[in-house]
Amino acid sequence: MYEFEVRAVRPLVGLAGTLLAIVACSTDVPATQGSPALRTPPALPTTQPVATLQELMQAEVDASADRIWDAVETTTSRIGEEHKQPHTAEEWQEVRRNAIILIEAANLLTIENRKLSNAPFPAEAAGALDSTEIARRIANNRPAFDQYAISLRQTARTLLTSIDAKDPEALVSAGGTLDEVCESCHVTFWYPDQVIPAFPSKGDPRYEKIAVNPRR
Repeated sequence: MYEFEVRAVRPLVGLAGTLLAIVACSTDVPATQGSPALRTPPALPTTQPVATLQELMQAEVDASADRIWDAVETTTSRIGEEHKQPHTAEEWQEVRRNAIILIEAANLLTIENRKLSNAPFPAEAAGALDSTEIARRIANNRPAFDQYAISLRQTARTLLTSIDAKDPEALVSAGGTLDEVCESCHVTFWYPDQVIPAFPSKGDPRYEKIAVNPRR
């Protein structure tokens, strides 16, 4: 019995020694040599921003936000009030699609190393900043910029909840919050010294074009 056990153990000892020899040899081979299957592939970046911040704002944020705001509205004119809201499943689905775009666009805004624009641009109006100053402000206060993007995402999710509930009033309320979030970011990074012109007074030629139900 004892002799059998000794004979049975010897092959195992030999196998272990062979494995150790293989491991020792493999550690002597540089990672860049040997079989292609053993080579470590170079690390790739997890994200590669292509669109600029300006393009994201124009193509996704502004476009989807405008369609959501336009989905439910009340227009008052001389002939009375006109109410607009989604009614069919297809109309609600279209508004929902824009809310999804807005949520994911907010995520994209937080990706670092994204250019502001493809080309420099001047200040658009009195009190606004040019592209160089906008980029500098974002770089110097990136945590605040990201927080505005997060607030945008959270607000867009509230919009999505209102849409799924098919609740026009809740959608209008969340839309008001969305406007506040957007404006807060714009005032900080885009037009901090904005100049808001006074509302035209009665008698001004612009008054009739702007005022709703002007009293005569």
